[in-house]
Amino acid sequence: MVKVLIPTKPDDNDALYVKLALEKRGHECVVWYTADFPQKQTHSFELFQNKIYWSARGVDFRVNPDDHFGVVWYRRPRQPCLPDAIHPDDIPNARNENLALFKTFWHVLAPNAFWINPVDASNKASCKLLQLRVAMEVGLNIPDTLFSNDPGQIKVFIDRYNNENVIYKTLHPLIWINQEEMRLTYTNEIKIENLPSDTILQYTPGIFQNKVAKQFELRVTYFGEHYVAVKIDSQQDQRSKMDWRNVPGHQLQLSEFQLPDEIDAKCKALMRKMGLVMGCFDMIVTPDNEYYFLEVNEQGQFLWVEEYLPDVRMLDMFCNFIINGSMSYGKASPKPVRMTDLRSHIYDLKKDVMDKHVKPADRY
Repeated sequence: MVKVLIPTKPDDNDALYVKLALEKRGHECVVWYTADFPQKQTHSFELFQNKIYWSARGVDFRVNPDDHFGVVWYRRPRQPCLPDAIHPDDIPNARNENLALFKTFWHVLAPNAFWINPVDASNKASCKLLQLRVAMEVGLNIPDTLFSNDPGQIKVFIDRYNNENVIYKTLHPLIWINQEEMRLTYTNEIKIENLPSDTILQYTPGIFQNKVAKQFELRVTYFGEHYVAVKIDSQQDQRSKMDWRNVPGHQLQLSEFQLPDEIDAKCKALMRKMGLVMGCFDMIVTPDNEYYFLEVNEQGQFLWVEEYLPDVRMLDMFCNFIINGSMSYGKASPKPVRMTDLRSHIYDLKKDVMDKHVKPADRY
């Protein structure tokens, strides 16, 4: 039996599916909602007789000093959320103290576990500039790209592509939430006449890239040495031509895809250089069958693939990866656990989790 720890946030469906699947296969899974600290959690680290002992208590969460986790899926942990009871003048100091302890967790807990992904690698992988640099180093094509808050440099870059073929991306997902809706920022074309004032440009750095012609797009998910590639026929729908995330998943044209060996090798080389054991790659395939790397999300959503392509056993494959705790493992199970087997349990479990746990700000 493998004991698995999953630090995450309450609204993460993938974590709940994996928990149920692992338990169905006879393994122990502890889901840790990190934003409950300090309001609904206590943590203690005791150094005694040349050892360090971690104990923790919280809502549906308990870690004893003698617990040993074989695998840590460093999913989507969120920072401590402070209670309203703290005096406003004390909030900066209280936040600093809680963050100081919170950041300590990842350096000392489960030192012998297999981490998906290692914390240092996870932090590095959040840097899109570094991703693109490493992609070039391993021989992957990337779009011509500018990271900048210099209005003059931005205009020169856009003009270089005749003011017609540049797209804009944010460095971090932008989300606006009110009582009625949630809005996200997706990839968009941009022209010089669409730019805001130079002051706004300087205050809000962004990513500018030449627009690469698309035949179709790929989402390639690596679990260790194995991958699942999905072809997304984004150019068949006007809404998804620029960014396929504009279209609900059930309306996308999806199919399983086999990567050329050369591209597979380069993706694996990128993961090795970044220290990743898991990653979700976004790529473009041009009309000339050239492959362009866009980015890798080290903890991207992946079960949506099985939701729309039920024969692609993402859940069972990921569980095999966890259970084996290594880069190499058997992809297929004699009796695979499917998402459809667990779907009837997810909704009640999700409601229970959301009711009990702190709903954090969307930040690590």
